[in-house]
Amino acid sequence: MTAIVGSGLAVSTVAAAPAGAATADDFAKLRQCESGGNYATNTGNGFSGGYQFDDQTWHGLGYSGRPYQASPATQDEAAAKLYNARGWQPWPSCSRKMGLTNNGPAAVGSGDVIEQALAPAEPPMTLDRARQEMGDNSYKGTVLNAGYGNDVRPDAFVWQAAMRNKSFLLTVDGKFGPQSQGIAALYGYLTRVSDGQPGAVGQNLWNVTVRS
Repeated sequence: MTAIVGSGLAVSTVAAAPAGAATADDFAKLRQCESGGNYATNTGNGFSGGYQFDDQTWHGLGYSGRPYQASPATQDEAAAKLYNARGWQPWPSCSRKMGLTNNGPAAVGSGDVIEQALAPAEPPMTLDRARQEMGDNSYKGTVLNAGYGNDVRPDAFVWQAAMRNKSFLLTVDGKFGPQSQGIAALYGYLTRVSDGQPGAVGQNLWNVTVRS
């Protein structure tokens, strides 16, 4: 279940999905097969994210970082780009298993229209769901910082819940925004535990807050 890009990748951009185009439901089926629908999946086998991109493919599509670290909307956009270039071929096993036969172009771009077109509505994040997606309370390798202020992440949700249990007043919504960053900076100052930058939560702060 891989997504490997060859040389000379051509990415098509269209404004709307015509008849026979890949649908949001198609991509949801693909995600479910590849990763159980979990955008934050990182099993350490070289493939990560909801669509199990490898890093070479991900970077070849013009994205930085690791696939599993990107927002769901960005991962959906990347999957649509790769699909428009190569169809379902990059996901041979899952496309056959899920019966994906639509072959028209998918919408590619940015903004609410694309996000709604590719990402079906998901239920709101809850602590039970966040813990389920995390698998356990171990650190998963992502340093939570200001770059994740707009993303709803299960690891941020679990960390926020842990800080609420420690009597810190903050909103538990999975978004690592200024409020969470401020509490992380304060807790790091009080405990003299740091992950390299004030207001960031990496392995050190995670261990003394979530796992303690």
